[in-house]
Amino acid sequence: MITGIDHVHFICGDVEKTVKYFEEVFDGKIESRGEIRGFPMVRLHAFGVPINIMGTDPQAGTLVAGKGSRGLDHFGFRVKDLEKTVEDLKKRGAKFSIGPTAGSGGVKYAFLEGPEGIRIELVDRG
Repeated sequence: MITGIDHVHFICGDVEKTVKYFEEVFDGKIESRGEIRGFPMVRLHAFGVPINIMGTDPQAGTLVAGKGSRGLDHFGFRVKDLEKTVEDLKKRGAKFSIGPTAGSGGVKYAFLEGPEGIRIELVDRG
């Protein structure tokens, strides 16, 4: 069962500039800093929406979903009972590219491919 938006995930060439923009324009508050797949990542909240800002090669071109280029990489729905949700969505014709998969900290996730290359993540935080 989908219960709401879990997060929005941006990939950019200049993480600090992008973070500063969200802090100044949208009063974003940094929750954490870390690294994913060797790239810096900052998680912040703006108006209750979690926003992940992940760095990539500054020379990268426009977005190629999941390939580390710049742009909106995906958005995530928060779900309860990931396995059942995946099963239900498959019955409706959803095509999954990843998962269900166990992540760190007990988080489980899956990715499905929407029309025109839209990537949608389902996240079960337990």
